[in-house]
Amino acid sequence: MPDIAEHWLRRNHFLLRRLHSLTGIIPVGVFLVNHLYTNSLAWLSPARFDEHVLWLGSLPYLIFVETLGIFAPLAFHAGYGVVIARTGQANVREYAYVDNWRYTLQRVTGWIALAFILIHLGHYRFAHWFGGTEFQHAVGAGASPFAITRSGMFGGMGATLWFGLYGIGLIASVFHLANGVCTFCITWGITVGMQSRRAVSAVAGALGLLLVTWGFLSLYGLGTRNAPPKSDGKAHAASAWRGEVSHG
Repeated sequence: MPDIAEHWLRRNHFLLRRLHSLTGIIPVGVFLVNHLYTNSLAWLSPARFDEHVLWLGSLPYLIFVETLGIFAPLAFHAGYGVVIARTGQANVREYAYVDNWRYTLQRVTGWIALAFILIHLGHYRFAHWFGGTEFQHAVGAGASPFAITRSGMFGGMGATLWFGLYGIGLIASVFHLANGVCTFCITWGITVGMQSRRAVSAVAGALGLLLVTWGFLSLYGLGTRNAPPKSDGKAHAASAWRGEVSHG
C-alpha cells in the first residue's frame, strides 16, 4: 500500500505541486490576510472588532465557505506540505545561498505554522466544544465576540505564555506566506529574472511586515482593551462564534 501511494504521488507530482502552490496563496494566504486584519481591529476598539466579527458571522452559507473555501484547501496544503518537507532535500551546508536558506526556513516555519494552526483551532475556533470554564461561561452568557476572544486568550494558561506562543506562531505563519509569495511567482513563471524576483521579494517583505504588525496589534488590543459588558443587542455572540447567526 505505501508503494502504491508513493507511485501515485510521483506520477502526479507536477499537478500536486501546482495545487499546493496555488492553495498556499488562494485561498489560504488570502484568509490569513483577512484574519489578521480582523484581529487587528481589537487594537482600535472592542466595538470595531465586534462589528466586523458579527458581520463575518452573518455571511450566507458561512459553514460551506469555511469548509470548502478554507479548511479543505488548508488541509490539502498542510498535508502535501508535510510530504514535501519529509522528502525534500535542502543543501544549505553545501551551498549557503539565500534561496537555499529561504527554502530551509520555509520548511521550518511550515512545521511551526502547522503546530500553531492546530493549537489555534482548538483554542479558539472549536473551543466551544472543549474550551475552559471561563470561555464556556462567556459563551453561555452571550458575551461579545471581543469578550469571548479575550477570555480564550487568557484562559487555560498564563497570558505571557499565550502571547509568546502566538508571537512565535504569528511570525512563522507570516514568513511562510510572504516567502511563499516569492516561490509562487517562480513556480508559475511570473518572475523569470533576478530583477523581477527582487521586486517581488520587496513587495512580499512589505506584506509580511504589515501582517506581523497587524498580528501584534491584535495581541496588544486583546491584552489591554476592556471588553464591553453587552453585545449591544446584536446577534448572540455565542451563535456568531459557532457560525450559527441567522441569515434570514
